[in-house]
Amino acid sequence: MNQLDWERMQENINLTNVARITNSSWFVAQSEYTRNLGDRGVPPVGTYIDTRVVDGNYENFRESPSPRRLDINGTFVLDLTNYPLAYIRSIEIQLRYRVNDIGEKWFLKAYNWTSKTYSNSGFNSTAGHTPAAGWNNYAVNLTNKWRSYVWNDGKMFIKVHDEGPDPTRTTIDIDFLGVRAVIDGTLFTFQNKGSHTTHLVSIWVNNSTQHKRYDADVIINSGETFTSQRVDVSLPNGQYTVKVITERGNTAIYTED
Repeated sequence: MNQLDWERMQENINLTNVARITNSSWFVAQSEYTRNLGDRGVPPVGTYIDTRVVDGNYENFRESPSPRRLDINGTFVLDLTNYPLAYIRSIEIQLRYRVNDIGEKWFLKAYNWTSKTYSNSGFNSTAGHTPAAGWNNYAVNLTNKWRSYVWNDGKMFIKVHDEGPDPTRTTIDIDFLGVRAVIDGTLFTFQNKGSHTTHLVSIWVNNSTQHKRYDADVIINSGETFTSQRVDVSLPNGQYTVKVITERGNTAIYTED
Protein backbone atom coordinates (compact mmCIF):
# COMPACT_ATOMS: atom_id res chain seq x y z
CA MET A 1 0.00 0.00 0.00
CA ASN A 2 1.44 3.35 -1.02
CA GLN A 3 0.93 6.73 0.69
CA LEU A 4 -1.95 7.76 -1.62
CA ASP A 5 -3.84 4.53 -0.93
CA TRP A 6 -3.38 4.99 2.81
CA GLU A 7 -4.59 8.63 2.72
CA ARG A 8 -7.57 7.61 0.58
CA MET A 9 -8.58 5.04 3.18
CA GLN A 10 -8.28 7.65 5.95
CA GLU A 11 -10.43 10.20 4.11
CA ASN A 12 -14.01 10.48 5.44
CA ILE A 13 -16.11 13.19 3.79
CA ASN A 14 -19.89 13.46 4.22
CA LEU A 15 -22.40 15.51 2.26
CA THR A 16 -24.85 16.19 5.09
CA ASN A 17 -27.34 18.51 3.40
CA VAL A 18 -28.32 19.90 0.01
CA ALA A 19 -30.84 22.76 -0.15
CA ARG A 20 -32.26 24.92 -2.89
CA ILE A 21 -31.69 28.67 -2.48
CA THR A 22 -33.98 31.12 -4.24
CA ASN A 23 -32.69 34.51 -3.11
CA SER A 24 -29.41 36.29 -2.52
CA SER A 25 -28.66 38.21 0.64
CA TRP A 26 -30.06 41.74 0.88
CA PHE A 27 -28.07 44.66 -0.53
CA VAL A 28 -28.71 47.95 1.23
CA ALA A 29 -28.00 51.68 0.88
CA GLN A 30 -24.37 52.59 0.27
CA SER A 31 -24.68 56.23 1.39
CA GLU A 32 -27.19 58.79 2.58
CA TYR A 33 -30.36 59.12 0.53
CA THR A 34 -30.71 62.03 -1.89
CA ARG A 35 -33.71 64.22 -1.12
CA ASN A 36 -35.13 65.50 -4.41
CA LEU A 37 -38.31 66.75 -2.72
CA GLY A 38 -38.92 66.93 1.01
CA ASP A 39 -36.95 67.32 4.23
CA ARG A 40 -35.66 65.38 7.22
CA GLY A 41 -38.19 64.75 9.96
CA VAL A 42 -38.59 67.04 12.97
CA PRO A 43 -36.68 66.21 15.02
CA PRO A 44 -34.44 64.35 12.55
CA VAL A 45 -34.02 60.70 13.52
CA GLY A 46 -31.47 58.19 12.25
CA THR A 47 -29.32 57.91 9.13
CA TYR A 48 -29.21 55.59 6.14
CA ILE A 49 -27.37 53.09 8.39
CA ASP A 50 -30.64 52.60 10.30
CA THR A 51 -32.42 51.48 7.11
CA ARG A 52 -30.12 48.50 6.53
CA VAL A 53 -31.71 46.03 8.99
CA VAL A 54 -35.28 45.33 10.10
CA ASP A 55 -34.86 46.21 13.76
CA GLY A 56 -37.15 49.14 14.57
CA ASN A 57 -34.34 51.69 14.19
CA TYR A 58 -35.27 54.04 11.36
CA GLU A 59 -34.52 57.20 9.46
CA ASN A 60 -37.33 59.72 9.07
CA PHE A 61 -38.32 62.16 6.32
CA ARG A 62 -41.27 64.49 5.76
CA GLU A 63 -42.91 66.10 2.77
CA SER A 64 -41.98 69.65 1.79
CA PRO A 65 -44.22 72.50 2.99
CA SER A 66 -45.59 73.04 -0.50
CA PRO A 67 -46.58 71.17 -2.60
CA ARG A 68 -46.30 68.56 0.20
CA ARG A 69 -44.19 66.09 -1.74
CA LEU A 70 -41.45 63.64 -0.84
CA ASP A 71 -39.05 62.07 -3.33
CA ILE A 72 -35.83 60.35 -2.20
CA ASN A 73 -33.44 57.89 -3.83
CA GLY A 74 -30.47 55.80 -2.75
CA THR A 75 -27.64 53.79 -4.29
CA PHE A 76 -27.56 49.99 -4.01
CA VAL A 77 -24.94 47.59 -5.40
CA LEU A 78 -25.44 43.88 -6.05
CA ASP A 79 -22.51 41.60 -5.26
CA LEU A 80 -21.80 40.23 -8.73
CA THR A 81 -18.84 38.20 -7.49
CA ASN A 82 -21.15 35.87 -5.61
CA TYR A 83 -24.24 36.49 -7.76
CA PRO A 84 -23.15 36.92 -11.40
CA LEU A 85 -25.61 38.56 -13.77
CA ALA A 86 -25.81 35.35 -15.82
CA TYR A 87 -27.46 33.51 -12.90
CA ILE A 88 -29.90 36.20 -11.73
CA ARG A 89 -33.54 35.47 -12.57
CA SER A 90 -35.05 38.73 -11.32
CA ILE A 91 -34.71 41.44 -8.66
CA GLU A 92 -36.85 42.17 -5.61
CA ILE A 93 -37.10 45.47 -3.75
CA GLN A 94 -38.52 45.66 -0.23
CA LEU A 95 -39.47 48.66 1.90
CA ARG A 96 -40.54 48.57 5.56
CA TYR A 97 -42.06 51.88 6.60
CA ARG A 98 -44.70 53.72 8.60
CA VAL A 99 -46.40 57.07 8.08
CA ASN A 100 -48.53 59.49 10.08
CA ASP A 101 -51.06 59.73 7.21
CA ILE A 102 -52.48 56.50 5.79
CA GLY A 103 -54.55 58.31 3.19
CA GLU A 104 -52.05 58.32 0.32
CA LYS A 105 -50.10 55.72 -1.58
CA TRP A 106 -46.34 55.25 -1.75
CA PHE A 107 -44.34 54.09 -4.73
CA LEU A 108 -41.09 52.22 -5.36
CA LYS A 109 -39.24 52.87 -8.60
CA ALA A 110 -35.76 52.18 -9.95
CA TYR A 111 -33.53 53.95 -12.43
CA ASN A 112 -33.99 52.41 -15.86
CA TRP A 113 -30.61 52.48 -17.60
CA THR A 114 -32.29 51.92 -20.98
CA SER A 115 -34.85 54.73 -20.83
CA LYS A 116 -32.60 56.86 -18.56
CA THR A 117 -35.39 57.70 -16.14
CA TYR A 118 -36.86 56.38 -12.90
CA SER A 119 -39.61 53.92 -13.71
CA ASN A 120 -41.66 50.96 -12.52
CA SER A 121 -42.34 49.69 -16.03
CA GLY A 122 -42.33 45.90 -16.01
CA PHE A 123 -42.63 45.60 -12.21
CA ASN A 124 -45.10 42.98 -11.01
CA SER A 125 -47.05 45.85 -9.40
CA THR A 126 -47.16 49.49 -10.47
CA ALA A 127 -50.19 50.52 -8.40
CA GLY A 128 -48.23 51.70 -5.38
CA HIS A 129 -48.86 50.73 -1.76
CA THR A 130 -51.57 52.07 0.56
CA PRO A 131 -50.28 51.90 4.15
CA ALA A 132 -52.08 50.80 7.27
CA ALA A 133 -51.34 52.09 10.76
CA GLY A 134 -48.01 50.93 12.17
CA TRP A 135 -45.23 49.26 10.23
CA ASN A 136 -45.91 48.25 6.62
CA ASN A 137 -44.06 45.92 4.24
CA TYR A 138 -44.09 46.89 0.58
CA ALA A 139 -42.33 44.66 -1.94
CA VAL A 140 -42.08 44.58 -5.73
CA ASN A 141 -40.53 42.16 -8.21
CA LEU A 142 -38.90 43.44 -11.41
CA THR A 143 -39.94 40.28 -13.34
CA ASN A 144 -38.04 39.62 -16.56
CA LYS A 145 -37.44 43.36 -17.04
CA TRP A 146 -34.87 43.48 -14.24
CA ARG A 147 -31.85 43.80 -16.52
CA SER A 148 -32.87 47.32 -17.56
CA TYR A 149 -32.56 48.40 -13.92
CA VAL A 150 -29.17 46.86 -13.08
CA TRP A 151 -25.96 48.37 -14.46
CA ASN A 152 -23.11 46.12 -15.57
CA ASP A 153 -21.32 46.61 -12.23
CA GLY A 154 -24.44 45.71 -10.20
CA LYS A 155 -25.38 49.30 -9.37
CA MET A 156 -29.03 50.24 -8.85
CA PHE A 157 -30.71 53.52 -7.91
CA ILE A 158 -33.94 53.02 -5.94
CA LYS A 159 -36.54 55.74 -5.44
CA VAL A 160 -39.30 56.13 -2.82
CA HIS A 161 -41.94 58.80 -3.45
CA ASP A 162 -45.44 59.76 -2.37
CA GLU A 163 -48.60 59.80 -4.46
CA GLY A 164 -48.84 63.55 -4.94
CA PRO A 165 -49.90 66.82 -3.29
CA ASP A 166 -52.57 66.50 -0.61
CA PRO A 167 -53.69 68.47 2.50
CA THR A 168 -51.43 66.58 4.96
CA ARG A 169 -47.70 67.07 5.32
CA THR A 170 -46.78 63.42 5.82
CA THR A 171 -43.83 62.08 7.80
CA ILE A 172 -42.38 58.69 6.84
CA ASP A 173 -40.12 56.44 8.95
CA ILE A 174 -38.02 53.99 6.93
CA ASP A 175 -36.88 50.95 8.91
CA PHE A 176 -35.58 48.96 5.93
CA LEU A 177 -34.98 49.40 2.22
CA GLY A 178 -33.07 46.78 0.27
CA VAL A 179 -32.75 44.84 -2.97
CA ARG A 180 -31.90 41.21 -3.58
CA ALA A 181 -31.43 38.88 -6.53
CA VAL A 182 -33.84 36.07 -7.34
CA ILE A 183 -31.76 32.98 -8.14
CA ASP A 184 -32.06 29.21 -8.46
CA GLY A 185 -28.96 27.93 -6.71
CA THR A 186 -27.89 25.33 -4.18
CA LEU A 187 -26.37 25.33 -0.71
CA PHE A 188 -24.17 22.33 0.13
CA THR A 189 -23.10 21.32 3.63
CA PHE A 190 -20.01 19.12 3.94
CA GLN A 191 -18.46 17.49 6.98
CA ASN A 192 -14.89 16.20 7.01
CA LYS A 193 -14.66 13.42 9.61
CA GLY A 194 -11.30 12.23 8.37
CA SER A 195 -7.83 12.97 9.69
CA HIS A 196 -6.64 14.76 6.54
CA THR A 197 -7.62 17.92 4.68
CA THR A 198 -9.98 17.09 1.82
CA HIS A 199 -10.09 18.69 -1.62
CA LEU A 200 -13.44 18.45 -3.45
CA VAL A 201 -13.02 18.53 -7.23
CA SER A 202 -16.43 17.79 -8.76
CA ILE A 203 -20.15 17.67 -8.05
CA TRP A 204 -22.68 15.50 -9.88
CA VAL A 205 -26.44 16.13 -9.84
CA ASN A 206 -28.35 13.14 -11.15
CA ASN A 207 -31.97 12.13 -11.60
CA SER A 208 -33.78 9.76 -13.93
CA THR A 209 -33.28 12.00 -16.96
CA GLN A 210 -30.19 14.07 -16.20
CA HIS A 211 -26.58 13.48 -15.16
CA LYS A 212 -24.81 16.82 -14.85
CA ARG A 213 -21.25 17.47 -13.67
CA TYR A 214 -19.96 20.71 -12.14
CA ASP A 215 -16.35 21.55 -11.39
CA ALA A 216 -15.54 22.20 -7.73
CA ASP A 217 -12.55 23.54 -5.83
CA VAL A 218 -13.36 23.29 -2.12
CA ILE A 219 -10.82 22.67 0.65
CA ILE A 220 -12.18 21.30 3.95
CA ASN A 221 -9.93 20.85 6.96
CA SER A 222 -10.05 17.82 9.19
CA GLY A 223 -13.00 17.98 11.59
CA GLU A 224 -14.55 20.95 9.79
CA THR A 225 -18.18 21.43 8.75
CA PHE A 226 -18.32 23.69 5.71
CA THR A 227 -21.14 25.22 3.66
CA SER A 228 -20.72 26.17 0.02
CA GLN A 229 -23.18 28.20 -2.05
CA ARG A 230 -23.36 27.59 -5.80
CA VAL A 231 -25.58 29.88 -7.86
CA ASP A 232 -24.72 27.92 -11.01
CA VAL A 233 -26.08 24.61 -9.70
CA SER A 234 -29.85 24.13 -10.02
CA LEU A 235 -31.56 21.17 -8.42
CA PRO A 236 -34.13 19.16 -10.38
CA ASN A 237 -37.66 18.68 -9.10
CA GLY A 238 -38.57 15.40 -7.51
CA GLN A 239 -36.08 12.69 -6.58
CA TYR A 240 -32.40 13.32 -7.23
CA THR A 241 -28.95 12.29 -6.08
CA VAL A 242 -25.94 14.53 -5.50
CA LYS A 243 -22.44 13.06 -5.52
CA VAL A 244 -19.29 14.93 -4.57
CA ILE A 245 -15.89 13.56 -5.62
CA THR A 246 -12.63 14.25 -3.78
CA GLU A 247 -9.19 14.61 -5.34
CA ARG A 248 -8.25 11.25 -3.80
CA GLY A 249 -11.18 9.62 -5.56
CA ASN A 250 -13.62 9.18 -2.67
CA THR A 251 -17.32 9.90 -3.05
CA ALA A 252 -19.98 11.34 -0.74
CA ILE A 253 -23.65 10.93 -1.68
CA TYR A 254 -26.83 12.79 -0.76
CA THR A 255 -30.27 11.59 -1.93
CA GLU A 256 -33.46 13.65 -1.93
CA ASP A 257 -36.68 11.61 -2.14
